[in-house]
Amino acid sequence: METLPIFKRWVPEWFIRATLFIVLMPGLFLLGLYAGNVNETVGYYGIEPADVQFSILVYYVALASFFSLEQRLVSYFAAKHYFLLGLLLTILINLALYHVRQTQILFVLRFFQGICISGIIATSMNLIFSRMRTERVRIMGYTVFYGLLLVSAPLSSLVVSWALQYLEFNALYKLMIYMQLPGAILLLLIMNHVRLKRHIPLYQVEWISFVLMVPALLMWAYMMVYGQQENGLDSPRIWFCLLGSMALATLFILRQRSLKRPYINLNVFKSSSFVLGLLILLVFYVCRGALGLSSTYFATVLKMDPIHVSELMLVNMAGIAVGSLIVSRFVILKKSLRLILLTGFAILGIFHVWMYSLFSNQAEPIYYIIPLFLQGLGAATLMVPIINFYVSAVPASISSSASAVGILVRFTGFSLSMGILNFTRLFSKSLHYHRLQDEVTATNPYTLQRLSQYKETLMHQGMAGDQASLVANKWLGQSVDLQTQLRYSMDYYLIVAAVIGVTMLAIALVPYLRTKLLSTRQPPIPF
Repeated sequence: METLPIFKRWVPEWFIRATLFIVLMPGLFLLGLYAGNVNETVGYYGIEPADVQFSILVYYVALASFFSLEQRLVSYFAAKHYFLLGLLLTILINLALYHVRQTQILFVLRFFQGICISGIIATSMNLIFSRMRTERVRIMGYTVFYGLLLVSAPLSSLVVSWALQYLEFNALYKLMIYMQLPGAILLLLIMNHVRLKRHIPLYQVEWISFVLMVPALLMWAYMMVYGQQENGLDSPRIWFCLLGSMALATLFILRQRSLKRPYINLNVFKSSSFVLGLLILLVFYVCRGALGLSSTYFATVLKMDPIHVSELMLVNMAGIAVGSLIVSRFVILKKSLRLILLTGFAILGIFHVWMYSLFSNQAEPIYYIIPLFLQGLGAATLMVPIINFYVSAVPASISSSASAVGILVRFTGFSLSMGILNFTRLFSKSLHYHRLQDEVTATNPYTLQRLSQYKETLMHQGMAGDQASLVANKWLGQSVDLQTQLRYSMDYYLIVAAVIGVTMLAIALVPYLRTKLLSTRQPPIPF
């Protein structure tokens, strides 16, 4: 008996790939829905910027924690049914978000949004990788997927910034629905009623591990976002989150060791190559998080509006595209992993050093085109090789656990980057602010000259003398804040450049990597 194909026979391959791309992109957009338009999100919900960060991490927690449980659901449902279930639930949650403005409900809905969208992404990725039967096509598939993952945040910011020029903020949720429907309808029309995996009944589902993991990750996310704001370990809440996450993580590990079919097989950590790959991935995500500081600089110092910041980031996306093409060629030719990693980190190091020299309160956007291109080029050069390296370092029988741990490490790196930025921002800005205040005194001739210039400018614009004096003092305070932001940005980029230098030195000196080549074995579907 002939096996029924996944897609109808009359559908051309290019149409299948285009449909899967259209289906996949809205789900990736949702991760960075608020990231590029923080002020608009803060204004609509009446919340703090930290709450916006937490809502992003809550969505990521859902993706990271639900991955292993989802493997069972994918095996139980037919592909069409599982995709349709995820689609309908995602639409309902977006409709609920359209009407909700309460912060706590927003967090809850964002969590369930992450769980539901993972059904759409998982089905799409299973379908994509089912089309890849040759080594070359598989490599290109991985490269395209991870390239899309890298460009999803800046591309989402561009789409959202453009939409907010014409729509109210909550209309974004309806826009997400409209973006999902065309691809979903096409996919349902061209698919046959088939299963992508062997049917496994839903018995002995390890939901307890999921219940242990979710609050542990949420507590970690809370510490990374609100830790510095609540004075770190001086806060009872931070202590509760720290001890709670450690206790739940310990219980999770003990449970995995006692289970015959664990949620995550901890044997993956027996491979030194796997652990090494995770460490490199963690460093990569922490370093990549510094790009957000550039966007903040463009918006706050250069006074660029969100849509122009997003347009400038198109250069970064071009770098990602070029880097993805180059690295896929390196993988096909089986170039040395160590050489690829050193090249990628070197490019990122150049970006940070270059940006360090470009931070100024007066600059043209054209100055940042080449550095932003290099950042995208370096990120794309590193992403695929690192993930292929650690997934291929474990036996195929537990490779799904390797992918699950990889997602957790990417979440950890992403959230850790937020935490480091939050800590260093308050610490460094406070340090520089007090130093500048000591210099900006009434007896300082430069201060008096600057105030006089501000006052004359305002009086030439028709402002009264007393009022001009008040506004001049306000402008001087803003100038101090601006210089504080610049010096903090320079400090942070210099530190990241040093971290990249240490990482490159470590990679060059680790003899184990010398004999490692990129593996092209197909890993399970990763996010």
